[in-house]
Amino acid sequence: MSDKLIILITGATAGLGRLTAKKCVDLGHTVIITGRSQSNLDAAKDFILKDAPQFTHNVHQLMFDLADLTSVTKAVEHLGTLNLPCIDVIVHNAGGNETSFQQVHHVEKVFFKNAVAPLYLNRLLWPMIEKSTSPKKRILFVGSSLHDNKNKGGGRSEASRIPDSVDLNDLFHGDGSDWDMMKAYKLSKLGCVWDAYCLARRSPDVPVAVFCPGFVPTTDLARHSSFMLRLVMKYVLPYASFTISEEESTDDYVYYITSDAIENGKHYQKRLLTESSKDSLDETKQEAYWKLANKTIDEIIQ
Repeated sequence: MSDKLIILITGATAGLGRLTAKKCVDLGHTVIITGRSQSNLDAAKDFILKDAPQFTHNVHQLMFDLADLTSVTKAVEHLGTLNLPCIDVIVHNAGGNETSFQQVHHVEKVFFKNAVAPLYLNRLLWPMIEKSTSPKKRILFVGSSLHDNKNKGGGRSEASRIPDSVDLNDLFHGDGSDWDMMKAYKLSKLGCVWDAYCLARRSPDVPVAVFCPGFVPTTDLARHSSFMLRLVMKYVLPYASFTISEEESTDDYVYYITSDAIENGKHYQKRLLTESSKDSLDETKQEAYWKLANKTIDEIIQ
């Protein structure tokens, strides 16, 4: 049995996803990168193969937008034409933000893209990961310590704070009256933790875990922030003790992708088992979220 993996990484046209894909390809693994435009996918492929052109056949591309489930369906149909025997590892890495309140089928858009839509993608990919015979097959969700309202990062204003107990109705049928960009992102990362825990209970044979990649200020995630904040993120915060570099963070990505030590239904940070927020551990709320998320998906695709 080959020790080389077939890895699908969403949001791999920039930042941590792209660098992780490059490191995995440099190790000889096959990587499927996803992105929202062909030009970005082509640029990412050039970046990934820059130092290893001999691995050109190890890089495959899928184009879709997680805000559009029809595009996800078409992309996975295209994946079936690539003659790959299976997928060993899925990394739900894609994560973005918005500058204003928007909805997708009555769901706040950031939460839909970052938390709900990955469940649909995962549903479509399930037959391929079931075919994997690798002892390292797994599904990984990229979370954030910001999902915990005790974490003081990500904006200190009251508007950006998430409540101790999140009301699911606000996520799935809210009116946006208290919408805040950072709050929306934090809530979406809480959704990623719920994704992992709910799926793990339903997936005893395919380990599912969620990890925080650390605070990496130099990624593209702050592109919607003010000019001054972008300057601080790029030139000041990289030297702060509570941040890590893209190199360090993506080394951790590769560890989570390839390590023998990943346990089903667990939360990780800095390669260690850690406890997620109190709200994220509420199994009743997890299951209520799971039901609402999948009901929303079914209504969209019917």
